[in-house]
Amino acid sequence: MKRFSAVTKNLFFLTIALFLMNGCATNLSKPTAAPQPAKAKLGGFSAVEMKTVGISEQFGTSEANQKARRKIDEVLFREMATVFSGLKRVEEGSDFTKSNVRTLQITPHIKEIKFISGGARFMVGAMAGSSAVLMQVTMRDSETGEVIADPEFYRDANAYSGGWSIGATDNKMLEDIARDIVQYSSMNK
Repeated sequence: MKRFSAVTKNLFFLTIALFLMNGCATNLSKPTAAPQPAKAKLGGFSAVEMKTVGISEQFGTSEANQKARRKIDEVLFREMATVFSGLKRVEEGSDFTKSNVRTLQITPHIKEIKFISGGARFMVGAMAGSSAVLMQVTMRDSETGEVIADPEFYRDANAYSGGWSIGATDNKMLEDIARDIVQYSSMNK
């Protein structure tokens, strides 16, 4: 009888170990190259408009991912306004304005995301897996329609750090990717 309980106990711990290793897997695409410089100086435009952050349909069904999208959008717009004075926000579902002045049109889009909320971190910690986000930002000249820049940005937050911080590193990841976009824009201004 003792032999049976030792085998059962070993199987139990093996199952838990496999569950932990599987739960931490986050398989999002990563950019294949560093963001390339913009084809034109971003500061050379008379006006700048930026759309609300969009999200790919397959990732937009998760409430946690939608919450993450809203946070990225909030930080991104607030900080891009410090780079481009007079930045105009184009709300979700709206089109860029038909202006007579040369306008930089910025379209930030979440291509892939897996965001672990604070509640999930509290309940299951690292077993919820890592958080990660892949974004593409298209910058277009309104006069010519030419794409001036189309960089991709990637950030992730380790499952174990997220578990220990009860989601603080997951939330910091959202701010960091927004700041990566702001830094790129500032460097190409």
